[in-house]
Amino acid sequence: MRLSVFHPVSSLIYFAAVLIATMFCFSPAIQICSVVGALLELFMLESKREFFRNLRFTVVVWLAVAVTNPLFSHKGVTPLFFINGRAFTLEALLYGVMLGGSLSAVIMWFKVFSKVFDRERLLYIFGRKTPKLALIITMTRGFVPKLKAQYRRICDGRKCSGTYMSESRIERLKASCGIFTALCSSTLESAVQTGMSMKARGFGTGKRSFAHSFKFRFGDGVFLFVCILLFSAAMIYSGTGKLRADFYPRIAVSSEPLPMLCFAVLCAIPFILEVKESLKWKFCLAKI
Repeated sequence: MRLSVFHPVSSLIYFAAVLIATMFCFSPAIQICSVVGALLELFMLESKREFFRNLRFTVVVWLAVAVTNPLFSHKGVTPLFFINGRAFTLEALLYGVMLGGSLSAVIMWFKVFSKVFDRERLLYIFGRKTPKLALIITMTRGFVPKLKAQYRRICDGRKCSGTYMSESRIERLKASCGIFTALCSSTLESAVQTGMSMKARGFGTGKRSFAHSFKFRFGDGVFLFVCILLFSAAMIYSGTGKLRADFYPRIAVSSEPLPMLCFAVLCAIPFILEVKESLKWKFCLAKI
């Protein structure tokens, strides 16, 4: 059973627990567990090319935050060097590393969320109470790949017409502006057609019916209980100061093995489920 097989409410609570702990538990152990857990799950869900492309982007974001934080914050008692008379301190650098790790982990977990939650699951979560918000979310998710495909078609058409034969940068800039204008025009036209189609079908004029195939089973309850238990252990220890890191004015890190282990297991649950399903599938093929 993969994470995408569980009930949408259980999966949503899991992602909320991981993201809340990642953003509000300021501890190196929490950040490392969160980053590693998200990377392992993305490695199982994405192709190698897509995975390494996202990994490069995440590393760039992490390094950018880590390096730029000491340029604006000069707190700390361990200066490494000076820039225009301002200290580049070790404490500010490590604080930036923590911030970059937290931001990178959140970005990667949202990528995992986009892989697990398809349109049907999003409609189930938001469709009953906020149908317009659900419609906007699902349309946005559908428009992004359509825009990419439309952009490639426009570029191919202009290349075939000889627009990119010129070596002048000004001509290339004009061609890029033309592509952007054509893309905006097609997007607006598609939005108008979608609005007219929804209006013609009576969207919002009556009581909206809702059909789904999701059922909350015993396995969903067990999964939800385990996630809440592991999340509570990490948050309680973090609230009592036993799982926290302080960088100003001096570096002080306090960590307990039990909450670290609990949060590590929480972050590794999707990867464990993916590995179990892969081994199960290979074992079934081997028997055949």
